[in-house]
Amino acid sequence: MGSDYTTNRDFTRSLQLRGKAEKFIVGGGQPHKRSNPPDPVIIDYGKGCHIWDADGNEYIDYLMAYGPVLLGYAYPRVMEAVTEQIKRGNIFNVGHPLEIELAEKLVELIPSAERVTYFVGGSDATTGAVKLARAYTNRDKVVRSGYHGWHDWCHSEAGALKATAQNTLSMEYNDLVSLSDLFKENKDEIACVIMEPTGYQLPEEGYLEDVKSLCHENNTLLIFDEVKTGFRYSLGGAQEYFGITPDMSVFSKAMANGFGIAAVVGKKEIMDEVAGVWVAATFHGEVSMVAAALATIAEMEEKDGITYLWDQGEKLLNGYREITERLNIDFARIEGAGSMPFFGFNGGDDKKDRIIDIFYKKTLDDGLYLPRGHIWFVSLSHRDEDIARTLEISESALKYAKQKV
Repeated sequence: MGSDYTTNRDFTRSLQLRGKAEKFIVGGGQPHKRSNPPDPVIIDYGKGCHIWDADGNEYIDYLMAYGPVLLGYAYPRVMEAVTEQIKRGNIFNVGHPLEIELAEKLVELIPSAERVTYFVGGSDATTGAVKLARAYTNRDKVVRSGYHGWHDWCHSEAGALKATAQNTLSMEYNDLVSLSDLFKENKDEIACVIMEPTGYQLPEEGYLEDVKSLCHENNTLLIFDEVKTGFRYSLGGAQEYFGITPDMSVFSKAMANGFGIAAVVGKKEIMDEVAGVWVAATFHGEVSMVAAALATIAEMEEKDGITYLWDQGEKLLNGYREITERLNIDFARIEGAGSMPFFGFNGGDDKKDRIIDIFYKKTLDDGLYLPRGHIWFVSLSHRDEDIARTLEISESALKYAKQKV
């Protein structure tokens, strides 16, 4: 397979830097950020929806730092807001006016938000939401659907406390029977169902409504993990878009255009009841992050950002549908929606796998960073010319891959 395509890009400096990183950073870097050419090895900087690696190679990016970059890299309004706040101090002994301002804005925008509490990062926030749900219901077990972070309650890999993971059950998305069976098998033991409301798959008609009903029939809280979908499907999240209000929700990623704030929001009767539960940390509500969130939301509101994101995402999906139908690529996957589209493939035999491999190497070589096996993210900086260039390069790469194989 390696002989089918050889990259034309130079990664000399990136590989030198990685060698140094391996001497000082565990594993050479975060596990999900380790890569080999032709994937970029070390990113030097970003601007808008473009990134440049340490060797000066440029890419149009559709992973956007795994989703947080909603407006674009180094977005001026956000950077200015953060810079101004840092001049006034970044963290204090007690609360800050901007924390209140942001909480008020979240309550205004998010259907499930009547009270807000801050965290740092999505894993921190989903774990906080689960802790609050357990405190409110006085139950231990959790049902999950989706990715909710790296903490013990949602992982059973090396280092995880097995006794904690044993209290976490998994349901199949768009399969109400799988959830119903869990409630029957664990009667009066389930504190919450925490789920990503959508992702690669859209919810089937009535599915989210039925999940909510089933939860409430069993005195269980429904938590939407909107770490990815928040401020992308709508400013109020997927819950606003689909018209389903959960009991609690988790937001992070796109809320502050790359700064690590997160929030758990919920109904006042729940959140007031658990207000004394210890979910505090020194950097929760770090003011520069709060300023970044306020600036991001303001920009989205003023620019009608949600409409723009949906338009650009649908241009991508429609373009890939047209290209793959015309080229007779019947193993293409076109999923997701709006600002979280996905284009990929279903392999399974040697010929298809070789086409897929060449396609991704060729598109990287020609300047596209297309997530392979991960949902895509569109930003306010993805212009029409970026979309057109993406589709042009993708079509060329598909033709090239078919010819090579």
